[in-house]
Amino acid sequence: MNNANKKQNAKKEQKRRIIIISCIVIALLALVALIYNVSILARNNSRNRALQEQINQIQEEIGSIQDEIDWRNSPEFIEDFARNYLQMQRPDESIFIAR
Repeated sequence: MNNANKKQNAKKEQKRRIIIISCIVIALLALVALIYNVSILARNNSRNRALQEQINQIQEEIGSIQDEIDWRNSPEFIEDFARNYLQMQRPDESIFIAR
């Protein structure tokens, strides 16, 4: 009986070791997957911040361009452009050129 108990205990111990080793391997795989995913998340967050900065810069540029468009569509600009570049005048005006 003693020998049979030893064999049975040895089998139980072997099963216990296999279970412990399996648990350790699974835990290590889970840890590696976690570290990998955290690194991807950090990289994506960094990329997201860079893209958000780029969006902000482009939006500022759009605002500046829109201001320029608004100015060029204003009556003041159109009149100034017509007078200075197209040598136009109002019907009731006379232009004098000083030399």
